[in-house]
Amino acid sequence: MNTLRAIVNLSECKNFDIDETKEYVSNVVSSQGEPLEKFVRSSFCGVPDTAGNNRSSEEVFCYEGAKNNPPDAMLKEEGDAIEVKKVEGISTIHLNSSLPKQRLYADDKMLTKKAVECEEWKSRDMLYIIGRVTKNTIHSLFFFYGDCIFKRNEYYKDIFESAKNSLKKIEKIRQTGNEYGTIKDVDGLGINTDMRVRPLNSFDHPLKVFSEIVQPDKNAGFSLFTIMRSSKFKSFPTESQKLALNSGLKHKNEHIRDPDNAGKKIAVEIFSFTSS
Repeated sequence: MNTLRAIVNLSECKNFDIDETKEYVSNVVSSQGEPLEKFVRSSFCGVPDTAGNNRSSEEVFCYEGAKNNPPDAMLKEEGDAIEVKKVEGISTIHLNSSLPKQRLYADDKMLTKKAVECEEWKSRDMLYIIGRVTKNTIHSLFFFYGDCIFKRNEYYKDIFESAKNSLKKIEKIRQTGNEYGTIKDVDGLGINTDMRVRPLNSFDHPLKVFSEIVQPDKNAGFSLFTIMRSSKFKSFPTESQKLALNSGLKHKNEHIRDPDNAGKKIAVEIFSFTSS
């Protein structure tokens, strides 16, 4: 299974009510994660609101997430790492302590031991999926790869380390992990008044980022959008490419800004689907 098959499955789905589909979803994916995360994972296993022809999550994923650590899932055989974010409107997407990523590397300090050891791997493409949900109904899903929006991982890591190093001059600061640090006993009263200094990373909703090339139908009951580099599309099996191109998905080619080189453009493939 891969992203192309998942979006084709979603285009065949008729019911995007999380409560009404949870029986189908729970039969194919683990109980880990929030309802939206489980619905999204189930789309990689088959059509989320259909009982038949669905593969189990153990066949598709090598990892299905942890409560406080990214990612929310990883596909087998060094497939994509998947991060799912839930919003109620076209609002800012919060990554919290996670840095923006084009790829996920096995030496990332935020990964659990289970994620690192689930299979032999070094790095994976980072797939973000933004779901707009109100009253248990999924109104839209936007799939995009990190390398369509973000710079290379090293850019954000260098800024993080620079900020972290600038705080070392604070006498009582203790620095570990992916936070800038904790200032211990800040008031000197001996009552463990500690002050955590942590990054809260965020970015614009992809509908804002790609507003010039993606225009949602305000009257649609459900909308699906997917943006990936043309090179990524060509990396999928030919069978999956043909499936997506011959499905009910709309498809077009566009060029967007290269995040790593503002003077260049990169070719991307855009898939979309709407239902009433």
